[in-house]
Amino acid sequence: MSSPHVAIVGAGHAGGRVAQHLKALGHAGRVTLIGDEPHAPYERPALSKELLLGTKTQDSLVLTSSDYWTLESLTQTGIERVRASAQKLDVDLRRLHLDNGASVDFDLLVVATGGLARRPRFLTRPIEGVHVLRTLDDCLALRSSLEGCRKLAIVGAGVIGMEVASTAISLGVPVTVLEAGEGIMGRCLPPQVAGWLAQEHAGKGVDLRTRINVTNIVRVGEAHRSALALRIDALQDGVPVSIDADCVLIAIGVDCNPAFLHGTGLSDERGVRVDTFCRSPFAPWLYAAGDAACTLDSASRRHVRQETWRNAENQARAVAEIVTGRTEPYTEIQWMWTDQLGHAIQVTGVHEPGDEIVVRGSLSSADATVISLRDGCVTAGVTVNQSRERRHLERLVSARKRIDAGRLADTSVPLKELA
Repeated sequence: MSSPHVAIVGAGHAGGRVAQHLKALGHAGRVTLIGDEPHAPYERPALSKELLLGTKTQDSLVLTSSDYWTLESLTQTGIERVRASAQKLDVDLRRLHLDNGASVDFDLLVVATGGLARRPRFLTRPIEGVHVLRTLDDCLALRSSLEGCRKLAIVGAGVIGMEVASTAISLGVPVTVLEAGEGIMGRCLPPQVAGWLAQEHAGKGVDLRTRINVTNIVRVGEAHRSALALRIDALQDGVPVSIDADCVLIAIGVDCNPAFLHGTGLSDERGVRVDTFCRSPFAPWLYAAGDAACTLDSASRRHVRQETWRNAENQARAVAEIVTGRTEPYTEIQWMWTDQLGHAIQVTGVHEPGDEIVVRGSLSSADATVISLRDGCVTAGVTVNQSRERRHLERLVSARKRIDAGRLADTSVPLKELA
């Protein structure tokens, strides 16, 4: 097919970029972008930080510009924007059934649905004052609730939970964070960095409680500002406890198994499994990009899912290039950043339990690069207020360079020289 009809399910960051790049690369076939959000495709990192804080506007998050996504502009560009949700995929016919009753036939399908904010099983219905944070509308609803909030409780101490804790503290809102695990941000930070960051939050007044499992959230009165209106029931080390709040954020991760693919065998609880060309091994016409893509890593030969801005940006471009003739596989070193309490923290690669940890600089002074070694090779690292070192660190991780730990810790030897 020289000009296949490409249907893209998911009109967020990754999906929007796929559509943009396809047309920029000269794809002459139809491009149909399907998504149920009413907004133009936008980037999400600011939802837990600048937009929630009010230092960025909605328009500043839009990919390219709002003008690009008007109906007139899209028509001229050759992108059909369908505001609907995909409900079912007919694999044999290559046909999408949408919730508006329409159907879309396609030649190639790109899944860029991102993820849905995970909710605990006990939360079977909406409760006023209880929020998740995944979409722009989620952010605006949470921001409204934080106005005059006397106490915010956050369930989950991952990246989103701790970024919102940082934002809320800067707004003068008292915060309690409830985490089932042993510490904060356990998926991306080595214990040394996680422990330092937890102390920083505690020093700013965040009430951080670990090894606590939330079992229920109930209203205890009418929603008004004279009394806390929500009670969180939990077990801390097996002992029943209750926490009061008048606003709760559930931040326990995302589900990236698109519902419209259930029963097709093309996705599972880890997302849509694809090869190094972002293509499903079970259906050569199916691609995935962004959070929903569980991509084969050529170095480790494992499938990994990257919930990062950079992966959404770069994998979207790669999919468009592969559809239009690219022959090079997609490879991406994991990288993400988080800004909390005035600290710029960047994470490169994946830390794993058992890694040898080398600290260059001083965590207590919030000025360090913390490096993970596995079998003597650099496999991951975190910069704390040393963003200038990130590109050198990435070279070390990419090359899995073998370096003596003592030399690596010696700050008199520039990281650039080691890389």
